[in-house]
Amino acid sequence: MASKDRTRTVCQLLYYFIVVSLFVVPTLLVWVWFYADRMVAANGMIPADAISFPLSVSSKCFLVLMTAIVGAPTYWGLFALRRFLKACCAEDYLSKQNSRYLKRFAFGLIGTALLSPVSGAILSVLLTMHNPPGKKMLAIGISSNQITLAAVGGLLFVLANLLKRASLIADENAQII
Repeated sequence: MASKDRTRTVCQLLYYFIVVSLFVVPTLLVWVWFYADRMVAANGMIPADAISFPLSVSSKCFLVLMTAIVGAPTYWGLFALRRFLKACCAEDYLSKQNSRYLKRFAFGLIGTALLSPVSGAILSVLLTMHNPPGKKMLAIGISSNQITLAAVGGLLFVLANLLKRASLIADENAQII
C-alpha cells in the first residue's frame, strides 16, 4: 500500500512539473531569443565580431521558429507524457492507451535528438549570415546529450512495448476470471 502511495505521489509531482513546463518553456524560448543578443554582448564570451549586434526582429523571429521546430517533437511528447502521468495518478497503469502515450513521448525524445545537430548548423548560419565574407560560420555538433536523449527515447519505446504486452495479459486475465 505504501509503494502505491509513493508511486502516485511521484506521478502527481511529475504531472504538475510537466504541466508547468508546458507553459514555461515556450515563454522562456521567446524571452531567450529576443534578449540573447543583449546577454551575449554583455557576457563577452563570444567575440563581438562573431555575431552582428543587435539582431534584427526578423532574425530573432526566425531563430525562435527554428528552435521551436527542434523542440516540437519533445513538446508533443510532453503532452503525451502529461496524459500518461494523469492516468497513472488515477492508478490506471496497464492500458493500451498508456502504452501509446509512452511511445509518443519516446518518439518525441528521439525526434529532438535527431533534429538537434541540423538545427545547430542552421542556427549558426543564421546568426552569422550578415557577417562579412570570411566571418560567416557553420557549426555542426553532436554531443553526448543527443546520444543519451536518443538512447533514453529508445529505452522508453521498449518499455512502452512491454507495457502494451502487460496490458494485453491483464485484459486476458480479466476475461478468464
